[in-house]
This record gives sequence, structure tokens and C-alpha cells, in this order.
Amino acid sequence: MNKNDLIQMSQQLNTGSFKYITVFIEELLKYNPNDVNKKWEVNTEVLGDEICLYGPCCLKFTFSEHVCKIDHFTRWLTFILNDSEIDFRGHLRNVAYELTRYFNSTFAIYVPDSGVRESAIMDFFWDDENKSIDYMKEWLLTNCGKPKREIEDIFLDGGDYWESDGYFIDYFKDYTE
Repeated sequence: MNKNDLIQMSQQLNTGSFKYITVFIEELLKYNPNDVNKKWEVNTEVLGDEICLYGPCCLKFTFSEHVCKIDHFTRWLTFILNDSEIDFRGHLRNVAYELTRYFNSTFAIYVPDSGVRESAIMDFFWDDENKSIDYMKEWLLTNCGKPKREIEDIFLDGGDYWESDGYFIDYFKDYTE
């Protein structure tokens, strides 16, 4: 996608054409009232080959040539356990699903953004690497083993501490659209 494509996408986001993304933002607005009138904007300061769409409630999409990365302030542990009053995991899966449909992809990969072996795929995102999501998936399989069967299987309870162990590839088999 080029910058004009992303401008068009931001216009679609601003008109509510992405129903799952709109629903997520509407739920978050009660906690972020200053964002009520905030619109999606394309980042005009491009770093390398990446470009960003910034939305309300700290939702951000960063694009490389091959991959869209979803950023949100939701903690990895909250996503894994889905133990908040807001169904962050459900909402973020819906956002990922909607984006896979928009970009004609068949899966999304969930990894933490730092601190564990699986997060190394984030380095492949940036312009000095600029790898495809298929490359990232293959790297994970080769270097980290098979994905977890369920998202919550990533959580390892150490009693007084917890660890993130693994990653999840979402093929959205439970979605019917």
C-alpha cells in the first residue's frame, strides 16, 4: 500500500466502514472521553518504508511493505488471560480478522513486542529486513517450535511470577463471515 491507499483507508475508518474496529473504539471511548472526536490520521513523518495510521483510544496500525502491525496499550498478559472487564482479546482478534480480510490475508500472528524469543520477528518488520508475514511464520516455526493451540496456553504460571511461552497463529476458524 502506498500513502494514498492509507489515506483512503483512514477515510474508511473515519466513516465506520470497519465495523469491528468501530465497535472496539466505541467501547474504549468511555475510558478515553478526550478521543470522542479524534479521527484516524496517516503519519506524515515516515520512518524508512513504514507508515502509520493513528486512531482514537491509542489504536495504531504500522505498515511495512508486507505486514500490518497492530499496536494498542493492552498488556500482553491481559490479552493472553483475557481477564479484564473489557474483552480485549476478543476485540483485538476482531480487529486482526477485519484487517486480514481487508488485506486478503489468511492469518494473524500474536507475539509480545519484546522480552521473549518469539518477539524477534518484530525485527523482520523494519525496513532493513522488511520480511513478509510468511517469512515471520516460518522463522517462528523453525526457531520457536509450533504455535500454541490456544492463546491462553502461552501463559506459564510460576506461582510468584508468570512467563510468556510461545506464540499463536490465528486462522480465525471460529469466524463465519
